[in-house]
Amino acid sequence: MPGYPVVRTEFLQDAPSRGFLGLGRKRRDADELPKAGAHELWVYRVDGRYVVNRGELGRDDDNIVRADCVSLVNVSRGMPVTVEMTIPSAEASDFTMRITFACTVTDPAAVVRENVQASEVILAYLQRDSKLGHLALNLRMSDLNRLRREATGRIRAYTEVKPPDVHGLDLRFLGVEVLTPPDLEQFEKLRREAEAEAALKRQRVSYTQDDEIDAELHSQSMAGHRRGGRHAAENADQEHDQERALKAQRHTQQLQAEQLEFARREVEYAFDAIGGDPLKALIFAQARGEIDTKDLAERMVADERDRIEYNRRQGELDREDHRRQVTWTHEEKGKALAATRDEQREESSHQRLMELEEKRAAREDAREIRRENREDRHKQLDMQLDVLRELAKRGHLDMINVQVDKLVSDIYGGGALAVTRSDNEALPKAEEIASIQAEESAPAEERKDDSESYDPVDVDLESKDEDDDTGR
Repeated sequence: MPGYPVVRTEFLQDAPSRGFLGLGRKRRDADELPKAGAHELWVYRVDGRYVVNRGELGRDDDNIVRADCVSLVNVSRGMPVTVEMTIPSAEASDFTMRITFACTVTDPAAVVRENVQASEVILAYLQRDSKLGHLALNLRMSDLNRLRREATGRIRAYTEVKPPDVHGLDLRFLGVEVLTPPDLEQFEKLRREAEAEAALKRQRVSYTQDDEIDAELHSQSMAGHRRGGRHAAENADQEHDQERALKAQRHTQQLQAEQLEFARREVEYAFDAIGGDPLKALIFAQARGEIDTKDLAERMVADERDRIEYNRRQGELDREDHRRQVTWTHEEKGKALAATRDEQREESSHQRLMELEEKRAAREDAREIRRENREDRHKQLDMQLDVLRELAKRGHLDMINVQVDKLVSDIYGGGALAVTRSDNEALPKAEEIASIQAEESAPAEERKDDSESYDPVDVDLESKDEDDDTGR
């Protein structure tokens, strides 16, 4: 069986250069690195530090290229590891205990750096308990079952009070098995066979004695029946034969039952000794002479080969499942990314539509404000023109000094009209006013922005002083 947890360690040569004239990037060949199963990983030694690779680093990674040593570590959870420990008994022989711990690697780099082997650290941990080695000093070889109970209790208590502390490895006690000594096993086998043979002899003697007694009684009965008549003698002889055949049948059945019971006890004993371990079964068969040592070795080699092949196939299946899982994960991520992009595209389109709607509404509001401003301005112009017409109609323009040029410039813009101060020509003509109003009502694209507000026109009127001294 390979070591645990460090399965294999190999030293690496310098990685060769690749490409034309060795100018390419260095990379390890696949044959340089040990093959890892689904429950194994690599630990590389790089410049005195240890790098764990669970399969994410490629053979061209800088750590793998510069590594000088690689170890294969088994990281199976709850891996059972069994160690054997012998303790002396009250007789001239020793007891052999098989103690099993469940092991789990917690730090692969630590177990490689410190060269941790589970069987060695477990045996060293158990040997630190001095009372465990003296547990069977007062026990004889026949006290096997008592030792099993006491050993289990002692080791369990020891692991609770002083749990094993191994850097990078977690240990948990599973159980202990005390092996039956070979001489005790042979003695018990001979004793059982002797008891069975003695029981069979007793049954045969008892049957012979009963048969002789029955024959004697039958002779006496036959003598009496002969005296009583020939017919009675024949009936008695027939009854005697039937009774004798029935006793013989019962005796045969009893012997068969005893043989079956003996065979059952042998099977139970073999099952207790072997359990479900095929290796123990082969060793047991070899000890009983059913197979020779050569057959045992061939079968052990065949079993080991089958186990290695099974582990290899299981590793291939695990890697195939991992590849399928990775492929499925990538596909799902791609679908999720595509869906996210579609949602973002739809959201962006919706956002642009909302912005366009907001700009359109803003333009409509601005256009409405400009229209309202134009209407207000037209109303102000109409009111001012009405005032001027009324003043002109009543002849007040002769009494006041009206700066007509400035007035027209304030109403229609500078240089819009040429206005004189002679009587009725001081006011704009109706055609000119209609032209100005048409220009004001033109679309926004064909005129200047009128969104700004216009102040009412101040009519600058200067009264003529009729009482002016110079006029007098």
